[in-house]
Amino acid sequence: MHRTKTVRAAVAAAAVAIAALAAGPLAGAGAATRAATPAQARPEAPSRSGRTDGFPVSLPSQGGTVVVPSRPDRILSLSPSATQMLYAIGAGKQVVGVDKYSTYPPDAPRTKFTGGETNAEGYLPLHPDLVLMAFPSGTVVKQLTLLHIPVLVLPPASGLAQADQQVHELGRATGHVAQAGQVVASFMADVHKEAASAGGAGRGKTYYIELSPDYYTATSRTFIGAELSLFGMKDIADPAGRGTGYPQISAEYVLHANPYYVFLADTVCCSATPASFGHRPGFSALSAVRDHRVVGVNDSVASQWGPHTVESFVGLIARLLRR
Repeated sequence: MHRTKTVRAAVAAAAVAIAALAAGPLAGAGAATRAATPAQARPEAPSRSGRTDGFPVSLPSQGGTVVVPSRPDRILSLSPSATQMLYAIGAGKQVVGVDKYSTYPPDAPRTKFTGGETNAEGYLPLHPDLVLMAFPSGTVVKQLTLLHIPVLVLPPASGLAQADQQVHELGRATGHVAQAGQVVASFMADVHKEAASAGGAGRGKTYYIELSPDYYTATSRTFIGAELSLFGMKDIADPAGRGTGYPQISAEYVLHANPYYVFLADTVCCSATPASFGHRPGFSALSAVRDHRVVGVNDSVASQWGPHTVESFVGLIARLLRR
């Protein structure tokens, strides 16, 4: 009973601090600092595992630096890619919550959070000591920082090298440096082995990645494009990029380019299927439609860069090319 009252008091005090911050930096600064004190008063005892090696650590985040003072044991991951990385490096037991889109691993402690919340109050009952985000709200980051909860932002990776860097950063942030190094080495070896298994069959083959039925797509300068580039494949959307990795093209553009492969990454959001794609006006003339090279994939392949998603998609491409 005493512990329950203490927890409730800490959450209530933190909520007051957040409310004070929302009221404005001058109006609520003093009250917020005083109210946050109970939530900050966590004992500086060693973590459950007793490992404190390498802490505190400083890591780049949002153009600045975030300090993780000690090995976190209550991580809240609001990024599906970060969730995959955490479990890959052996930090799964330190995770107390993940966002609703973190579907791998299946037994991760999923919550209703989307990662797009504009107020941090809902996170507080989990008592996180490290929060991971890919698309942070500036307000939420400020609120969590006020409560002395480190926030590490891991933005969408533009290629395999950046994804590997994030694995290393999470290794440092969680106390799993050696495991992170092993994961990166194994991951890169597996990915390149899959690419080599295609025997160059993808070299020069063109493709179109559909993100939505209104022809938003991804160029080779995105993460999913980088995966296809491993096989020497060519993105039909590259000329349309003009400063963005995610341009909107048109049905006429697709018909003119006549891609060899089509990857539908809108099967979940928009129920796209190879059959419905082929029934669009004029699309029956596309070689990819005629020769059954339109492939439906989970939407996550275009928005997640965790090891499981990458290895699954690269493996799929290799199997297609080996046919």
